[in-house]
Amino acid sequence: MPDSTPPSPPTPPPVVPRRDDAGAVVAERKTARTKPPQMYKVVLLNDDYTPMEFVVMVLQQYFKRDLETATQIMLKIHHEGRGVCGVYTKDVAATKVELVLAAARRAGHPLQCIMEAA
Repeated sequence: MPDSTPPSPPTPPPVVPRRDDAGAVVAERKTARTKPPQMYKVVLLNDDYTPMEFVVMVLQQYFKRDLETATQIMLKIHHEGRGVCGVYTKDVAATKVELVLAAARRAGHPLQCIMEAA
């Protein structure tokens, strides 16, 4: 049975006491700043064996691209040797790379998919 206690409220930022010129204590709040997570590009690499139709299918299925966008990315991969499929957080990018590689292996294609810092 799940715990029915409500989550605790977020803790307030730390208060740093200091003394002013008159000897009174003055409390200052320091706001905590969080950085957005680093993003990673998922990149498909060209090879001479994977069919273009398979690459388009991968782009549609795993990267939610429409047919026209998937075809444009596939042609970029074909002509330039590589193409960016999307930009994601590290965990999402790594998962997409693994899903694409597994699908390519199941289909018997040597398609390569990598991730790079954006």
